Amino acid sequence: MTTTAWLWVGLVLLGLVVGGWLATRRKRGGDSAAPREASAASEPAPAALADVPVARPAPITAPPASIVPAAPPVVAAPSPVATPPTAVLPPPVAPPPPAPVPPRAAPVPPPAPPPPPEEPVPVTVIMAPRPPAPVIEHVIALEPASQADWNSALPLPLSVAQAASLAASLAAAGRDALYGIVFEAGATIAIGRAHPAFMRSLAAASAQVPPGPRRWLDSSAAAALAATALAGLANERYLEALGDEARELKTQLAALSPKLAALADNRLKTLVQDLSRFAREARDNYPSALGKAAFRERVVEAGERALEVWRALLERVDAMRQQLAQLARGQRFGELQVERALAQLRELGDLERCQEIAARSLAAAHVLRIVMGEPPVPGAVDPVASAAAALQAGVDQDLDLALSLSDGEKAARGDPYVGKGEFEANRAALRKLIGRPVAERAAPALERLEAARTAEALDPAGAPPRRLLVRLAGGACAIRWAVDAPRA
Repeated sequence: MTTTAWLWVGLVLLGLVVGGWLATRRKRGGDSAAPREASAASEPAPAALADVPVARPAPITAPPASIVPAAPPVVAAPSPVATPPTAVLPPPVAPPPPAPVPPRAAPVPPPAPPPPPEEPVPVTVIMAPRPPAPVIEHVIALEPASQADWNSALPLPLSVAQAASLAASLAAAGRDALYGIVFEAGATIAIGRAHPAFMRSLAAASAQVPPGPRRWLDSSAAAALAATALAGLANERYLEALGDEARELKTQLAALSPKLAALADNRLKTLVQDLSRFAREARDNYPSALGKAAFRERVVEAGERALEVWRALLERVDAMRQQLAQLARGQRFGELQVERALAQLRELGDLERCQEIAARSLAAAHVLRIVMGEPPVPGAVDPVASAAAALQAGVDQDLDLALSLSDGEKAARGDPYVGKGEFEANRAALRKLIGRPVAERAAPALERLEAARTAEALDPAGAPPRRLLVRLAGGACAIRWAVDAPRA
């Protein structure tokens, strides 16, 4: 037998074995599927799977015999080996179609914010610096002075900075020289403030002076010299003492108890603080403060506030004195009257302490106005003189009240049905208040008011001309006011 014939025999045997094995597998699968189909038929199928067709695998058949060539005699094949039964898995079931998802609503956009209110667009304004005042030539003439005039003149204290600044402004006048300048009444304040109209009037008057070997100061140098001279005069006369007075008033206000601070006018503390600040600024930089119109206006306004505070406290003190006078004139002065008189006399003493601070503040504000060349407008009544008269009248009334209350205290009798311990304690306290030195407590305020009333202006109107002596030596400057200054 040839090799080709044996090959065909092997193929036929292999086909028979595979066919028998497939037939046996199909038979066993049909037997196990029958009970499974019966049990599945008895159970209700889910609604989602009832109508879903089950896919079954197609049977595999042997190739037709027509395509198999003639084979040689069949050789008995070995019996197939029995294989153990295998578990048959149920056919795969198609998953149910997913439920349709409803379309997602588009998010609602938030409402647009209301448009901002229309505002005018700010306009940027570029402020150009204020141009300096024009310099006016030939304002003040410098006349030669003698050493004898210098020796008899009144020296004015100048700081190192003031002396150096003044020497720099007068450098055009020459070095190592002694000059004299005559100021008419009221001219020093106007020149120190650099008043343009007044400076032009002086320049026009200088044009009428015949030419000669004179030296002239322009408006800038003249203003610096006049303001510095007034600063030395103001420091010597008023500003040093005014600074000490402001510090003492602040100390007295700080020493008041909370009860006394409540009794005092709320404006009194603010007034004292403003006066202290104004006095310090005038003392430290008088030439600059003299030329500031706004600073002078604030000083005037502080003087008006001081007068209002003084009048308000004067009314409260007078009302308390009237109550005490009515109590002292009563027909009976017993235990109740002693207690009331003690309480009212204590409140009167507290109000008088605040009134004295207000009186001294009024005097300080008046002096500060004089220093800055802003004295009160003369009228029918001088506020400082009126305050001094009212304070002295109050002292006299307190002395009369003390006599009346002393008589009542001596004749007072306590209630026999009540203990006398409290009554005797009140009588002793009342007796001590009656004997207080009223005039001594009011003396400082009266002294300040009198000094303010008699304060002389730095450049009084209607006064004779004054002569200012200026010495330039070694880059420094010194000034003196002549005692007698006749026109040169």
